[in-house]
Amino acid sequence: MARTTNIIRIPRPPASAFNKNRPAGTLLQAQLVHLREGLIRHLKELAKELGEGVATLAIDLRSIKTEGEVSAYAKKVTAILHPYGGKRAGHE
Repeated sequence: MARTTNIIRIPRPPASAFNKNRPAGTLLQAQLVHLREGLIRHLKELAKELGEGVATLAIDLRSIKTEGEVSAYAKKVTAILHPYGGKRAGHE
């Protein structure tokens, strides 16, 4: 059976709906808290990745002699550059 799509039209809010000088209400203040929490979480993840990146950059490439060492180094670098690589959405 073919699916039918219901289109729900949402009217544009009037220009008076936004007033950049109006004090922000509690809903907007709560959204700010959630945005800040998301930013903190993102920056913590980024800091972890940066730390791993700095440690990996400290490795002297001239010290890598074997194919196994090259493979291990490439795996580290790839994991930093593509932190979600190889993981399907919702499958960790």
